[in-house]
Amino acid sequence: MKQLTIYTNRYSQLLEEFTASAASNVLIVRRAGWLNGGLFAINCAYNPAAFARGLMTLLADIALQKNPIYQNSQKLRDMAGDLRGTDLYTTALGELSRFLKHNRILNLEGYVTFRMSEYREKLDMMSYSLIKKMKLIQQD
Repeated sequence: MKQLTIYTNRYSQLLEEFTASAASNVLIVRRAGWLNGGLFAINCAYNPAAFARGLMTLLADIALQKNPIYQNSQKLRDMAGDLRGTDLYTTALGELSRFLKHNRILNLEGYVTFRMSEYREKLDMMSYSLIKKMKLIQQD
């Protein structure tokens, strides 16, 4: 089992749900709580082989929540879920696995903002394209 501390400002609920749903052979929470400065932190031990996949799902959910277009439309969120079967998602998962091999600290917002920029850009392009299609359909 490997050690990791996960920090977040805005997604404490998602992080708690993620850790609660992880099997005990994948993730063991050692400490969890709010720190000075408004950060929520979870210190855990995890099984590297199985952990990255679940964490990538959490990060992809955060990427969706950061985009206001997806926040307001369940239909668009469902369509964005199709992105998880692409090479882009697989590449992002591989990058996350490499990151976890070399780091013991993960800030959820920072990782999504800086290391998942290609994934977020693809989400943006999808949303613009879907909105454009919806407007064209309404015009017909």
